[in-house]
Amino acid sequence: MQDLFTDTASQEAVSGSNMNPPGSLSKLARWIDSKLQRKLVIILAGLLLVTSTAFLAMVIAVYKTQLVNEHARASLQVNRLLQASLENAMLKRDIDGLRDIVRRLGKQEGIAGVAILNPDFEVRFTSGADQFKKTMASPMVQKALGSKTPQTRFISLNDGTHLLRSINPVHNKPQCKECHGEADKNPVNGLLVIDYNAASIKQNALNSALMLGGIGAIVVFATGLGIWLALKWLVVARLRRLRHASRLLARGNLETRANIAGHDEISELSDSFDHMAKRLGDSLQALNASEKFLQSVIDSIPDGIRVIDDDFNIIKANQAYCEQAGQSMGTVIAEKCYKSSHNRKEPCPITLVDCPIVELKKSPTKTIKTHHQHFNDEGSELFVEVSAARVQLTLNGKTSSYVIESIRDLAEQAKISQEQRLSELGLLATGVAHEIHNPLSSIMFALKAMQGDIDTLGTERKADLDYLGIAETEIQKCLEVTDRLLMLSLPPSDDRELIDVSSATRKALSLLSYQIEHDGVVLKLDLEDNLRIIACESDVGMIVINLVQNALHAMPQGGELKIRGHRIADQIALEFSDTGVGIAKHNLDKIFLPFWTERADASGGRGLGLSICEAIVDRLGGTIKAKSAVGVGTTFSILLHDADSERQDQ
Repeated sequence: MQDLFTDTASQEAVSGSNMNPPGSLSKLARWIDSKLQRKLVIILAGLLLVTSTAFLAMVIAVYKTQLVNEHARASLQVNRLLQASLENAMLKRDIDGLRDIVRRLGKQEGIAGVAILNPDFEVRFTSGADQFKKTMASPMVQKALGSKTPQTRFISLNDGTHLLRSINPVHNKPQCKECHGEADKNPVNGLLVIDYNAASIKQNALNSALMLGGIGAIVVFATGLGIWLALKWLVVARLRRLRHASRLLARGNLETRANIAGHDEISELSDSFDHMAKRLGDSLQALNASEKFLQSVIDSIPDGIRVIDDDFNIIKANQAYCEQAGQSMGTVIAEKCYKSSHNRKEPCPITLVDCPIVELKKSPTKTIKTHHQHFNDEGSELFVEVSAARVQLTLNGKTSSYVIESIRDLAEQAKISQEQRLSELGLLATGVAHEIHNPLSSIMFALKAMQGDIDTLGTERKADLDYLGIAETEIQKCLEVTDRLLMLSLPPSDDRELIDVSSATRKALSLLSYQIEHDGVVLKLDLEDNLRIIACESDVGMIVINLVQNALHAMPQGGELKIRGHRIADQIALEFSDTGVGIAKHNLDKIFLPFWTERADASGGRGLGLSICEAIVDRLGGTIKAKSAVGVGTTFSILLHDADSERQDQ
């Protein structure tokens, strides 16, 4: 009976598995694996199902054994009653009564048949006529006869009928010896066989099994539900809270905390998580503070700074470099260095450019200083001096190399040099003013006193008075020169004033009159009146002196220099045209670069004159351009804002 149930369950399991395609099983497995609560419930339900099934099988087996024993006991009582009746009928030799007893017993409810066998297993009495005188020598019958003990078990007939067969030996007694002989020779007179219908017995057993199974299923369901609720309340809900906090922390919310109450393992894990989150937040704040401090340090450096990895990515830069590149910090960071500074889509050719990244890979310990031509975001050229060194950083056992570049704008360096030069010139001019201006002033006072004395002497000393007048005039010229030199040496200032361009130009030219005449240059001035701008007179003087000196160097054999000043719309235009050797076309884009020089008279120079002029004009908000033809001459054109036009607009 137990095997029958087991086989049926196995067939159902096989049938069910064939109904589920592999894809469904895979989805089911993923669905179960996605939640801890599901896995725990499935495992516990499986364990309860296995233990309940084993327990049910054991109960059914015990119940079956008890049922068989109970029927065997009942059969034995019936057999004993029947045996007493049979023995009584045999002693009385009431064969018909014996047959009647067997027939009536066979008709009892639940009894399938009754038979009495002799020791040779021949049926002598039976409730069914078809079995009379037939032999019933089954192993069970033989065992009952041989052991002289009752035998009871379930059997199945060839037609599929299930029976509970009870076999009881009828022992030989002294009063039976007349028919059956001595007991020691024939211990058993025969065998009483009673067959009970097993269908009702098995149905009872099945009903009992189903009832036990139902009760077990209810117990399993209730237990599983209780475990599920306990897991959800004690474990899953708290773990979900911890998972939610960890996700918020991973997204950057460093203020998040799990705050799970209790004293068990999960609450201890929550406390550890909260402590870790706090330390992580503190560490990140310290790291951000260090990052800001480092950025502030490199931003305070006037030269451009950028840090580049071995893949040419810019990972750090300062504000000075962003201003050089004409880009924001967000655009510069993570951009390729050759794209940011050279406007290239691929690395610079190492045969044409001294790339610090490549060179420092060859010699990591040395430093490199080279000159590059950078381009800003608008495509304008920027000539720079690059100093580079390699540094290494080891993190988590991995060493990374970086190149730090310090980029100095040569134009800015020229401005700084010019400021230093002007500062030194200012000190020199101040000294000259005191050393020359003061004695000349004393001489002027003495001459005036002499003129007063001569006036009292009469007409005969009038010639001496004329000479003194000449001396006074020349001394006055010297005083004007020193005044102009002092004015020219003033450093650039934001305190600007209304300047007459024509007057400032003539004052500056007076300082170069000797050199102009000595070089055989004819100076022609065409300066309109009332050409006024907002500037410093020293700036205008510096522009005039540098452009005139450049023109003189371009005309080593003499020539003509024409300076024209006039209005164009709301601007003041100054033009310096010479008849010198001219500038080659391929050099026109270089003449304003600092330290670039190429003089026709082979005289030495620092190459700062035109870069100083460009810087001053830029500071005044104007423009300066040059056009030239070799062998014809050069013209520099300057446009500045007309101060009178600005006043009219206001």
